[in-house]
Amino acid sequence: MSTPHNKAKGVQGLDSLGNHIYLEKQDRLRDIGIDIQTSQIVVVGGQSSGKSSLLELLTGFAFPRGQGLCTRYATQITLRRNPAVSIVISITPRNDCGEGLKAELREFRRELEEFDPKELGRIIEDAAIVMGIRAGDNKDDSSLPMFSDDILKVEISGPDQPHLTVIDVPGLFQVTGDAGITELDKTMVERMVKRYMANERTIVLAVVPALSDPATERILQLAKEADPSGVRTIGVLTKADLVYEKAVLSNLLRQVQSSTLKLGYFIVRNRGADEDDLSVDQCKLKERELFLKPQWSEITRIGRTGVGALRLELQNLLMDLAKRELPKQKAEVMNRLSDCLDKQREMGIARPDPVTQREYLTKHASKFERIARDALEGRYGVNPIFAEKPELRLITKIISLNEGFSDLMWKKGHLRNFVGSTPKEKTRRYDADDSEQFEYEKLANEAHGIAPSFPELRNVFPNDSFECEPPSDDPIMEHIGQCYRESRGPELGTFGGSMLPITFREQARKWAPIANAHVRTVIIMVHCFIKQLLSTVFVDERMRDELWDSVLLDTLVNAYTRALRKADYLIGIELRSCPSTYNHYFADNLQKSRTERLEAQVAVLEKESQAHEGSAPINTRAELKKMVREKSNAEQVKEDIHDTLKSYYKVARKRFVDVMCQQAIDDHLLNGDNSPLRILTSDMVAKMSDSQLDRIAGEDAATKRERKMLEDEIAGLNTALDVLRS
Repeated sequence: MSTPHNKAKGVQGLDSLGNHIYLEKQDRLRDIGIDIQTSQIVVVGGQSSGKSSLLELLTGFAFPRGQGLCTRYATQITLRRNPAVSIVISITPRNDCGEGLKAELREFRRELEEFDPKELGRIIEDAAIVMGIRAGDNKDDSSLPMFSDDILKVEISGPDQPHLTVIDVPGLFQVTGDAGITELDKTMVERMVKRYMANERTIVLAVVPALSDPATERILQLAKEADPSGVRTIGVLTKADLVYEKAVLSNLLRQVQSSTLKLGYFIVRNRGADEDDLSVDQCKLKERELFLKPQWSEITRIGRTGVGALRLELQNLLMDLAKRELPKQKAEVMNRLSDCLDKQREMGIARPDPVTQREYLTKHASKFERIARDALEGRYGVNPIFAEKPELRLITKIISLNEGFSDLMWKKGHLRNFVGSTPKEKTRRYDADDSEQFEYEKLANEAHGIAPSFPELRNVFPNDSFECEPPSDDPIMEHIGQCYRESRGPELGTFGGSMLPITFREQARKWAPIANAHVRTVIIMVHCFIKQLLSTVFVDERMRDELWDSVLLDTLVNAYTRALRKADYLIGIELRSCPSTYNHYFADNLQKSRTERLEAQVAVLEKESQAHEGSAPINTRAELKKMVREKSNAEQVKEDIHDTLKSYYKVARKRFVDVMCQQAIDDHLLNGDNSPLRILTSDMVAKMSDSQLDRIAGEDAATKRERKMLEDEIAGLNTALDVLRS
């Protein structure tokens, strides 16, 4: 438990102009209404805890008894030292208040030159009516709320007033039903009390009767929840004049000396039930007389008795808190102001006419073009957006996909393995659980997993999962032999012109599904990129949706359709046209295949020759002649067909991969004049009609409200910053 500030420090704090300025800044921050936590004292307690009487003794201000209205909303009582005497009563609207009602509440202002209980009662009733709660002629209207989140502000100025601000919130209810109080009212009051106590810049004055059991007091439980360490909670034990028994006094002494609250407890005497006619000074005199009695001497010696000692402690605590929190408040206001200015920049200038609307869209379209161009050129260092959102690194993803497509065509694109293929050219079957599962297929399936979130793509292509089986180990020579038997003509020692197209189309049967799946995968990647980039450039969701639905979507679908048609066209050229090439690589491959075949036959003879060592020698020359002469015409033709097919397949596959990536992918989906990435340009915006501009970039009522709220918040934060810097 902390010891109270000494009286000299308290008096010095009371008279110091510098300290007054700290407290006045907190009052001015509250008046601005920007929802920033201010340094303040909040008085909390139950309905019969003596809270109202304590507040009267602390501030010298008393609400007319019997009115009951002061307990239906938070009341901020601000004491200011000023040569002129005045009482000003106004209303601070709640944060979620509508603009119309907020203006009406702010207009409420009443002034008194001296304390007049009757006039004050009328003003309080008028304030309650403006707040819209039960009061005046509507006091029995159950359709109106009993409590309000608005704040009644009472400013008391005078030459003898200390600088102090205290906020009184409605007292907690133990039971409901009396005076029309419902469970909903009880919940609302507790929520209000919790909200004020949760402010980390709040000193909580928890008021409980001296004769109560602290362990059962709800307000102390709430205080512990809001302030677990007890570093900003002061307990106040009221109604000390009702304590007579020595055992109770001993308990109070222990409570004051060994409190878990770091700021400790104070004990005060309240106005008695039959002391309504006594002035505040007379009540304070009775309190001093009580604590001078012998039974109170031990507690009085600690310095924790009386409203005077409590008020001095509160003033010093509040001043220290205000000084300590001022730099944090300034940083908080500056951060919020920076965020608001960023949002305002994102919203852009107000757009009431076609000129401003076109200017806004042109600016954002140019930004879209610039980022898209950097993404295609891999210029990731020129814009921090690529570090913030790595998913926008488009060309890196496309290159990886194209390389995967090429690799897949090489490893799995042929229906059957060729004779004489090296281990590198052969591919074993991949299991789903294999750690070496083909990466490209995983990427393709991930892309197609995203596709259902884009319903607009359903009409472009089916969302089928992609899986490419490895080449079959069925003997390709048997298949070639069957084709030859079924299609041979009168040719002698060679094969007809139909054999290569037939066998090639069969061997390249998987090209079409592989290529189509690749184009669809790239389309999904491009579509994701465009959606993400639009969300980055156009933060206004309504504008983005309108631009998407009315301008971009149909153009995108047409661009994707053209890319798929181009892929079909390229597939058709390869698979439905007669095989053709002028690439010398074909002849090189053919010669290589024939050489490999002879080398394989020679290797067999050499192996057999080594096996007959010590026996009759083998005539290798004779065996070679025998091998060549014993081969039938059909076998020779089958080998020629195989070698020609294998040589042409390699040339055609490399050509097909290149033209597919160059024309269907690069030209139709990335860099071409009609690619999807060129759908939004400044030239397109320049050609928009006024009605299009208004539909897309015009501000709807919600945007105008948001802009107005943002402007008001920026104005309030700037005012707060001026206050904090002054």
